[in-house]
Amino acid sequence: MPRIITLTTDFGLTDEYVGVIKGVILTRTPEVAIVDLSHLIERQNIPQAAFLIRSAYRFFPAGTVHLVVVDPGVGSSRKLILLHADDHFFLAPDNGVLGLFLKSKYFQAAYEVQCEQYYLSPVSGTFHGRDILAPVAAELAAGLNPETVGPVIAPLALKKLETADAEIDRGQRVITGAVIGIDHFGNLQTNIIGSSLDDLYGDLKTTVKIKVKDTVITGVQPAYADQGVGEVLAIVGSRGYLEIAVNQGNALQILDSGLGEKILISL
Repeated sequence: MPRIITLTTDFGLTDEYVGVIKGVILTRTPEVAIVDLSHLIERQNIPQAAFLIRSAYRFFPAGTVHLVVVDPGVGSSRKLILLHADDHFFLAPDNGVLGLFLKSKYFQAAYEVQCEQYYLSPVSGTFHGRDILAPVAAELAAGLNPETVGPVIAPLALKKLETADAEIDRGQRVITGAVIGIDHFGNLQTNIIGSSLDDLYGDLKTTVKIKVKDTVITGVQPAYADQGVGEVLAIVGSRGYLEIAVNQGNALQILDSGLGEKILISL
């Protein structure tokens, strides 16, 4: 039975790119189920895509094929890879977008995609998502043995993610993180794992100081409505990471902040 294929790209919704990728997949494997995770990743924002796919994949059955196309180096000598991690399969450029799966608790195997017999012809120098990754994803969903995709790659040879998890200073009880994504509501998504707040601060989590630019937020709230309408707050979002939000408002606009903004948490 064909597997599920998820799609995560920075292609947007204006052009034909997403639809064409689906057309390639469905031509090869008509019975496959295709799920759009997001096509509104900020252009070429590898960390945003990396955190999205790590947060989302676990809600799909084992064996799902996840196609991630955020590829600033398309057409260059960068590798295309198939990663087997936590019983899922991930197809993407080797640019760090799968770097969060290289830890031993996730990683199972990796292969360089070198199976030209499955590619579209000719291969465009600007659209490897369509001509290489989409047909290979379709073949995997139809049952292709992943070991036949190409040579094995050691995890140490794969590109790491430049934006890693937040830094934790246990002695000073300080967490330093950053904004790595912005959702449709204007919430600032950070790389600070929610469980790290419980681990470092315990019950004091409700009194910590969270600094974003010149704004200092007191405490982590359990719900948006625990602050007044229009007020800035910190909350652990559905991904399990800290977010900066505004109750019924837009934190991106109100704080005039954005990707890469430093987040500092202390007592």
